Amino acid sequence: MSLRSAYNHGLKLVTEILGGDSESRKAVDLLLRHCKEGLIPTSELDTETALLLEHFRLALPIGAIYDSLSWSMRIFTLSDMEIPYIVRYFFEDLKSGIFDWRKTVERYFRDIGEKRPHEFAEIFEEIVGRSRNLIICGEDIVDISMKYGRDGGVIIAEIKGAGLISPTIGCGKFGRVRAPLYEINRFFYELVQHF
Repeated sequence: MSLRSAYNHGLKLVTEILGGDSESRKAVDLLLRHCKEGLIPTSELDTETALLLEHFRLALPIGAIYDSLSWSMRIFTLSDMEIPYIVRYFFEDLKSGIFDWRKTVERYFRDIGEKRPHEFAEIFEEIVGRSRNLIICGEDIVDISMKYGRDGGVIIAEIKGAGLISPTIGCGKFGRVRAPLYEINRFFYELVQHF
């Protein structure tokens, strides 16, 4: 498949995941144009597109309650939106004709200096598999990490920094265990489910 047709194929599938309408196409265009700098300026946003970006965790408002980095603490206003690192990488790859979330995850973790970066795609796939309603318990992430001989706290910090998960408010009852809970990036969740 040529670079151009891979790009067009990926673009079509991403737009469909986001709803396949004009707002989806606008959101994808904004992400392609701003993935390098990681910030979508307010002047290029309208409310519907900003809500779509925020819903899929493709871009998030900068302002937050108590300056928290948690997605659930972000204050939705029509303002500049930051693009999580893993989303930046994905859209950079898409522009290069690569439509493979696993390769994107591997490239990101290789770039931050991780050994065996391919394992992060496997770890994330298992996180998605164990989640319920886009939520996973921290203890589950630790268990998955141990299967790969990795420190659970380090894995949580690194996939959180990438933008694949975010702490959700407080701790909660999740099954039989009380532990920190994490929200999974909805867009990457959908990619794992579809591909």
